[in-house]
Parts: sequence; structure tokens; C-alpha cells
Amino acid sequence: MKITGPALSGINLPSKVKLSPDLEKAIDIKQSDKSSFGEMLNEKIKNVDQLQKAADVAVTDFSTGKSKNLHEAVLALEMADTSLKMIVTVRNKALEAYQDIMKMPI
Repeated sequence: MKITGPALSGINLPSKVKLSPDLEKAIDIKQSDKSSFGEMLNEKIKNVDQLQKAADVAVTDFSTGKSKNLHEAVLALEMADTSLKMIVTVRNKALEAYQDIMKMPI
């Protein structure tokens, strides 16, 4: 099984790890070629949001008994956490670069 996502692109899970079809569909994020940096960044933010929603669904399913797979819920949470940390780091670096540019004398 191959999972793609903003921070976990191309990770192969062991064959005995089976995710529910809903979670597989939620975390199968298509990579596309966007021409501008702004469009690419907007797409990645949407991907992070999608992973956060998939994690919420996995935790809700586990807590209500719809899914008995704790591993699936933890995996979804970790994927969402990793992607959120990545996008926050990108935001911080962009803000830092903007501040450095604003400090430059003209």
C-alpha cells in the first residue's frame, strides 16, 4: 500500500497494514504541477486540512466503535501532525524572509 501526502510522499506501508477504504481515500492526495508558488502553497494548505479531517474521522470512528483499528487512528493522527508541523515551519520561514527583506536599506 502506498500513501501519498504533503509530508509523507511515497511511503510504503507493510503489506499487513490495512487501512479502511475511507481513510485510504482521505489520505490519497494527488500531487499536481502548479505553475505559481502561491497556487502550490494553497494546494498544500488544503492537503493539510484534508489530513486533519481524515484524522478526525479516524479518531471518531475508533471512539464510537465503527473501527476497531487503533493503529489506523494513530497513523492518521501522526500524518496530520507531521503535515501541520511542516506547514507551520514553511509559514515561519516565509515570515522570517519577509521580515529580513523589510529590514534591508533601500
